[in-house]
Amino acid sequence: MGIQLFVSISLSCASLKYYYRGSVLPGVFIEGVDIGGFKYQQAVSKLKQKLPWPKPDSLLTLVGTEGNKADISCLSIHLAIDYEGAVDYAIKYSQYTYAWPNLNLLFGTINNGLNIPAKIKFDKEAFRGVLNNLAPQFYRPPQDAQLALIGDNVTLFQDVKGQKIDIKATMDKLGELPPGHHELKLQFKAIEPSISAEEYKDINTRLAVFVTEFNLADNERSHNVKLASQLINNTMVKPGEIFSMNKALGPRSPEFGYQQAPVIVDNKLIYDYGGGVCQVVTTLYNAVLLSDLTVIERVPHTMPVTYAPLGKDATIAADLIDFKFLNNTEYPIIIVSQVQQDKLKVGIIGHRKDATGRLIKDPSLSPGQVFVRNPRNDGYEQKHIK
Repeated sequence: MGIQLFVSISLSCASLKYYYRGSVLPGVFIEGVDIGGFKYQQAVSKLKQKLPWPKPDSLLTLVGTEGNKADISCLSIHLAIDYEGAVDYAIKYSQYTYAWPNLNLLFGTINNGLNIPAKIKFDKEAFRGVLNNLAPQFYRPPQDAQLALIGDNVTLFQDVKGQKIDIKATMDKLGELPPGHHELKLQFKAIEPSISAEEYKDINTRLAVFVTEFNLADNERSHNVKLASQLINNTMVKPGEIFSMNKALGPRSPEFGYQQAPVIVDNKLIYDYGGGVCQVVTTLYNAVLLSDLTVIERVPHTMPVTYAPLGKDATIAADLIDFKFLNNTEYPIIIVSQVQQDKLKVGIIGHRKDATGRLIKDPSLSPGQVFVRNPRNDGYEQKHIK
């Protein structure tokens, strides 16, 4: 009896294999369309007839993380059901079931049916081009942690990660889109901010501020003062780190934006590029003194200056003379430098044990911005007071 059953099953398998050679096994469906018993081209034609997707005027909606959307033409990326791939898989599956160890799949498919999901295909290079064109629309820049000063009090604004389209992941996601669907969620890569709130967490107060005045009518000199102020503004100096003014300002040359203005050389005033930056150096020097930071290198002018008390000035010259100071505290400090009308204000913010700061997790400042709002008059007089 057992031998007869074995022979009977073997003959049945052989008959099915012979009868349906090059065809799809009965009971096989693709996306609900019965293609059992069909040859390759017949099955492809039937699928195209029963599953005509997408239409020539169909759109694919790309969706960002914030609900922002962009519609593209399906035709522009040659989006279509991979009919040929689906039928090819169905035929290979059918051939696989004819093997003796897979008889359960063979008769299970014939008796119970098998629905094979179809996949889509598209022009990858065309879609890559579309995503590159849309990248600016969905780009969100990271926001560095930010500090705001109100008086001597510090408010810390949480850093925010940015994002940009992850082209490869989005292309992979499109390949998984079920036929008939017209919406695709874009995939993104996170962009880390340059400065995190963790780096600023110990900064809770203004240590000192020093203010000097300059003549706005001297356009070239004013330009250099403003440029140098911008270059040192928001500079973090970590514990044990030495700040170099020459390094921060770069070469004083027209290529770096500096203009010619009076400078002191050998007890005389001459015109040279970068005239006026020494006022920024001097103002920072006095703020450093008021903050009890360690001055590593400082050279005074060869003649008195009008914007600082006698003996409280500092100069720099090319790579020959520099102003350097050491952050001798256990916490990072930040140099804050601003020009407000004819006043140059340079402050040092850092950590004091008896001070408190607060963290805001919904930042609204520009990335990396540090500003002083209604600063007090402490230190405004040109005196060295601790």
